[in-house]
Parts: sequence; structure tokens; C-alpha cells
Amino acid sequence: MAKRVTSFDVARRAGVSRSIVSAVLNNTPGIGVGEEKRKAVLDAIEELNYRVDAQAKGMRTGRSYCIGVHGDLSNPMFTQMLQGLQEACKERGYHVLLCGVENRTELIELFMQKRIDGIVTKDTTGYADESWEKELNDQQVPFISVEGYPESSRTTSILMDYKQSVHDALNAMWALTKLPPVYLGVYKGSEYRPNWGDRERLQGYREWMSQHRCEVSIELLQEESWLYAPKVWEKWLEMLPKPVAIISNWSRGAIYIYRAANKLGLRIGEDVHIMAADNTESVNAFLVPALSAVEVPYPDMGRAAASRIIEYIEGKKWIESKEKEWVPAKLSMRDSVMTGRSR
Repeated sequence: MAKRVTSFDVARRAGVSRSIVSAVLNNTPGIGVGEEKRKAVLDAIEELNYRVDAQAKGMRTGRSYCIGVHGDLSNPMFTQMLQGLQEACKERGYHVLLCGVENRTELIELFMQKRIDGIVTKDTTGYADESWEKELNDQQVPFISVEGYPESSRTTSILMDYKQSVHDALNAMWALTKLPPVYLGVYKGSEYRPNWGDRERLQGYREWMSQHRCEVSIELLQEESWLYAPKVWEKWLEMLPKPVAIISNWSRGAIYIYRAANKLGLRIGEDVHIMAADNTESVNAFLVPALSAVEVPYPDMGRAAASRIIEYIEGKKWIESKEKEWVPAKLSMRDSVMTGRSR
């Protein structure tokens, strides 16, 4: 039978005291642990395959050391967020319980049974369900929404600054092209009903154009129109002066512009400079030429959500304080926006 690994073994392998190992595992307040020692402890835990006795620990603390996480398991954005969240939870000694799309309300029951200590959800941009929010607050459940409840003062949200991300994207395009950018707003369904993120993007575009004394140029195109009326996209692109700079609210819109440009014999990165304001398709780097884009930092948002929910659970932040946490966007400049080398 293999020898049971203890915290003493971890301390000896890492070259630190057991109190340091405990401080790393429990994030004990008042005991500062330097990054070098923290890494040594985490490396020793990994090397020795050390496992905390969660049941014994839970009996001492009254916690389950488990966080319920809800989202669409088939959505790549959820899995990106989950990656960052799981990494942060592992560092703090917490487990993650996944809950699919249909089971959101079951998490509150699990919290009441002390089987989870808090809830994190990956919501659609701007999501807000007042009845769910009220039930969480009534039961005093530690709760974090990633991308939901941006305008609510009753829920802590982890958000990307969509407005600032458009300013950053347009600054980068302007520096390379000196062309006044056109805004392409792609939408689903029969009517243009922008969510919170798209409203913020559009406001950011208008602000930037005003600051640079450029004439606003906005085109709203229904996504489904590419299937039954692709000529609409081709005619719109053909009418624009060349070269032209375009920012698309969705990466899918940029893909349709690639196709329209190909039909018209236009060159992406020379005749048409285009950037996507998101990377929901997760294909931007693989297009030819590669698509410049604002990369929504879902792994970072997951890490931020884990850190905040654990602060609530462990009482290091008051659960009643419902702050918004803004995670900066990441800008990836690629060949779809001309660089000096391609002139």
C-alpha cells in the first residue's frame, strides 16, 4: 500500500514550515507567503500528488470547499472561463461542481444543504434574471456572474469593458491605416436588438469617431441574410471607398466580409482592413490572412470570479458589497489590418 502523503511531507519537499504549507492551502490571513515559496509548495503538492482531506477540513471550517459553476457546457466561451476558474480554485484548495444549462436553480438547494459554498455562472452578455437574483440574495448565497447583470447593483459581475475595447481597437487600426473606420453591426433574428455589450461597443465607436472628428458610418446587417441574400453584403462592401477600415462587432461578421471580398476580388489587409470586436468563433488566428481581433479574456475572467467568490466565502470581503470587476480586453493585431511591411 502506498504511503499516505501528509502536509509534513509537502513541507519537507518544499523546504518550508508546515505553517507555510497551511497558509498556501488555506490562504490564511495575516501570514504573507512570497511567490517563490508559494510556487515551491504548489510544485511539491503536484509532485507528491498530495490531496487535502476535504471531509476533515470541512468539519473544522463548516465549509464544503466546493463551488457550483453553471453554464452551457457546449459553449467554448464557458470552457475557456472554466479553465481559468479551475486553475484558481485548485490553488486555493477548492473543488468545482459543474452544472448544465437546465439545472441553475438546483445550485441553491445544494448551497442550502452545505454541499457547495457559493455559485459562479457564465451568463450571456448582459443577462439579468430578477427572480433568480432575488432568490440568491434572499438566501444570502455567495454569487458571481461572469458577463451577466452589468447594470444591477445587487449582483457582483466580472465584466470586460466593451466600450474601452472598441477605443483600443480603433486606436490600433488608426495608427496603421489612418482610415476612418466603418462599424459593422451583425445581429440575429428579424430585428436589431443589441445586448448590453453591443450597446457599449456602439457607444464606444461613436465616442471615438467624435473625438477624432470623423463622420460616423454604421451598417447593421442581419446574420441570416448571408444565407439567402449574400449579394447584400457584396453590394455594401463594393460601395465603400477603397481602401477601407471596418470593425465588426462579431467575428462571424468579419468572416462574411472575407467571403464578400473574395467574390469581389478585394484583398483583405490591403483593400479591406478589418478587425473583429470579439473572438466568439475561436478561429481568428486561423483565417487567411489572420484576423485582427479583440480577444475577450475568458480565462482571466474565470480566475477573477474564483478569487472573488472565495473572498466572499472566507469572509475577506462582505457579501453585501456588490462591486463590478472589470477585466481588460486583449488586442491581437494580425494581417487583416495592414502593417507597414505589407504596404
